[in-house]
Amino acid sequence: MSSNMFEVTGESVLTLYGSHLTGAPTSALMVVSETPLGAPARAALEKSAASLEFGSAPLAVVVAETEEGKLGAEDARTIVEGLDPVALVATDAFAAELLSAAYRTPVTLDAPNRLLGRTAVIFEYFEGLLTSDNGKQCAWALLKKLR
Repeated sequence: MSSNMFEVTGESVLTLYGSHLTGAPTSALMVVSETPLGAPARAALEKSAASLEFGSAPLAVVVAETEEGKLGAEDARTIVEGLDPVALVATDAFAAELLSAAYRTPVTLDAPNRLLGRTAVIFEYFEGLLTSDNGKQCAWALLKKLR
């Protein structure tokens, strides 16, 4: 594999990192999470993506820690650049730190960010927000910044 991130193809990403990816790798919206998302969180993100006109196909979900190991910063950057989504969502502090290291820039938790020209919404703990009506409203307000 070349160290030039612009030479990475979607096909090579799927070959190298397929165990860390679920959903539709061609989705315009990519979600990065330390561990697999629960069904309510995944459904909320898919519903939000459809409402925000990112499409109704399953999201591209990158799970940083699987039985095969843990992704590093370069791995994360290779996946994002190889699959080239329009926007990103980090669902937890670990995913936020991973993207921050991957793009060598600080990110702000529970806020919209920019990562190499992409809008990225970075949550400290997305699933925790879904446990209350107020939290759900805060999450939706932040997700709307992806447009």
